[in-house]
Amino acid sequence: MAIEPLTPERRRQQTREYLLEAAGQVFAERGFHGASLDEVAALAGFTKGAVYSNFKNKEDLFLALLEAHYQRELAAVRATLEGTDDPPEAHLSEFVTLIRDQAETLGDSWTMLYEEFCLYAMRNPSAREKLAAFDDLDIASVAEIIAVERKRYAMVPKESPEQAARIVVALMRGVSLMRAINPDAVDQPFLEALMAFMARAMTTSGDQATPAED
Repeated sequence: MAIEPLTPERRRQQTREYLLEAAGQVFAERGFHGASLDEVAALAGFTKGAVYSNFKNKEDLFLALLEAHYQRELAAVRATLEGTDDPPEAHLSEFVTLIRDQAETLGDSWTMLYEEFCLYAMRNPSAREKLAAFDDLDIASVAEIIAVERKRYAMVPKESPEQAARIVVALMRGVSLMRAINPDAVDQPFLEALMAFMARAMTTSGDQATPAED
């Protein structure tokens, strides 16, 4: 097996990955405000200068970590949908399992971190602008998945993929917050009902016949 050379580019990528992994642990333990770049650098085995060579500040480090987290979630969604001719509603149980597994793996730390950063961003215009831009990219990625599935199955719902994506993102963030406050409220039956509700909303045509008046 050929060994791929450790080029400067690969070394930088590895450094970035180590820093993100360390940041995930530090943010989870300390929160956004309590975490320091010194702690992240020390846990990753680098100097603080290595952090600044990859990220401008703690805001950018947090947003990069958030992006990596969402990319993993989107990759899992795509993997669930790809390689099959079954419509999205046929995968309801798989999506329920996916949500439950992610919740068990991450716990409530991500929900708390996101809410903490949202409050911080509301009071800091620069951070708010960055978070809004990140949200737009996240929604665009979800909209792309929705558009692909609609095209594959010739579905023509009333809402645009972008509108549907915003609804999906808003619902899932609300569910995460609900689970963080009251885990028992987000049980298996609730998740199954949620997925079925979303599948109906995403696939029902907007050209439904209007019931005849009496």
